[in-house]
Amino acid sequence: MTSRQDRKLTTILCADVAGYSRLMSADESGTLERLKATRDIFQGFLEQYGGRIVNMTGDGIVADFGSVVNAVQCSVEFQNKINEENEDIPTDDRMLYRVGLNLGDVIIEGEDIFGEGVNVAARLETLSPVGGICISGTVFDQVKNKLPRSFDFLGNKTVKNIADPVPVYSLSLMENGITSSVPPHETAANNTTDEDIDAQIRAQVKRQASFYRQAMTFGSIIVFLFIINMWTSADYWWFLWPAMGFALILGMRAIRIFGKGPNMEEWEKRKFDELKARERNKS
Repeated sequence: MTSRQDRKLTTILCADVAGYSRLMSADESGTLERLKATRDIFQGFLEQYGGRIVNMTGDGIVADFGSVVNAVQCSVEFQNKINEENEDIPTDDRMLYRVGLNLGDVIIEGEDIFGEGVNVAARLETLSPVGGICISGTVFDQVKNKLPRSFDFLGNKTVKNIADPVPVYSLSLMENGITSSVPPHETAANNTTDEDIDAQIRAQVKRQASFYRQAMTFGSIIVFLFIINMWTSADYWWFLWPAMGFALILGMRAIRIFGKGPNMEEWEKRKFDELKARERNKS
């Protein structure tokens, strides 16, 4: 006979720092001090709203709340405070968080909690915009008529190791009618799902494959023209003129596909954060 496991229904919060590895690489001691300061801020709001720290590993935080409304309010106030403190800091140096919230049944093991409820919260955190919050459908159902905030339905998302699609909502950090302190372009740029990243990668691979096919075609034409040139008028290398035209076309296309501009840098930052999230989710 299997022993009964202790379980409870609770609201799980998962949060972590966006771009933490990059920040540590630039300034280890400074980043660690700033991480401790943000955790102190979180602890203050946690005590105010009756939450409990489950664990803090690396730059991550897992907490739970007996009240769904309190969990959301705590998350909003924490994010607003952190975002406000980062407003005057250069974009690449900001220490901003992603937050995911889920209401679910969990297994209790000592001070820790386990189960699908925790896993869903962790996946929602990876879908959250930098400086923002994503909540599950179960959280939305509990708070939609209790808080003066707007919600944006992002769709039913298929996430790793979860059998059924999860209804996902993004949550406004400010009360209705007030603009959020998170810069809009940052929120939009970082609200990138695994599907979005995969689509970008597939598009980039297709562009590169098309370039290689075109290069092979142009190369074959140039070789053919060279043979004709040698056969008909070896004293005048006229095939070089079309060859230079083909080379110019390929060169301009290579710059567009492989060149490193602002869009490529932004893609690399998003990809870095996405890969970090995937590595953490493997555990």
